[in-house]
Amino acid sequence: MSNAKLVVTVKEFAAMTGIGQNRVREFCYLPDFPASKEGNRFLIHVEAADEWLRRRASAKTGVDAANLKRVLP
Repeated sequence: MSNAKLVVTVKEFAAMTGIGQNRVREFCYLPDFPASKEGNRFLIHVEAADEWLRRRASAKTGVDAANLKRVLP
């Protein structure tokens, strides 16, 4: 069995992908992004989120910024 994590926090996913933490947090509010809220933090399923990003990239589908929930620091 691999030591790789199945789920990670927003901060960990941002570090893994190079995407900013604020943008990853905004992704978490999208209905099709594989994240769940546990208490006051999001947990992101790594393999499913990687696939989600691949599908977006291959379809050249960006994220409609108008529909993202703004998260204030």
